[in-house]
Amino acid sequence: MFLIQDLFAFTAVLSSLFVITSKNPVISVIFLISVFVNSALYLILSGISFIGISYIIVYVGAIAILFLFILMMINIRLTDILEVGKEYTKNLPLALMVGSLFILAMVSILPFSFQDVSLLSGANIILNIFNSLLSDYSLSIQSVAIHVSNYPFNADAQLLDFNQIESLGHNLYTNGSILFIFTSLILLLSMLAPIVLSNLYNK
Repeated sequence: MFLIQDLFAFTAVLSSLFVITSKNPVISVIFLISVFVNSALYLILSGISFIGISYIIVYVGAIAILFLFILMMINIRLTDILEVGKEYTKNLPLALMVGSLFILAMVSILPFSFQDVSLLSGANIILNIFNSLLSDYSLSIQSVAIHVSNYPFNADAQLLDFNQIESLGHNLYTNGSILFIFTSLILLLSMLAPIVLSNLYNK
């Protein structure tokens, strides 16, 4: 099971790299669909089936297919794409900064634990060399183990014997029933308002 999850995760990361490196926008959208599908399968195998199915329905079934349809309708010359592709390297510092901030946010949120980290062992050896050269300072790493944990607030429905979809439905139709009704009314108004405005404009 874990091997299949790792395979889906690796395929999603590899497809995301192809999304930003492919010079043909149609191929980029196809790789974007691959990212969403692999991410959805990874979430479904992880037990987060609702979000995984939502990925397939919303992103793959609507947004990505719409992007693909629009790009296939637009007449884009390959020479223009190649000229734009040469300017990708100008945004590498910004991409590295945003990626570093994303990794920092994920490390601070997600719990993880590593034992006998070889990188810290190597850093400890380097610090011992500096300690031998500088007698006035003493630097050391006390442990080569990393353990970071985070305990977010969990809903009470998680304590019950529910799967994820049942837990979301239980919270949605009990604790959040009023908000659910208000949201449905807002969506109904957003659907009817353009029809009314278009009829008034035609008159």
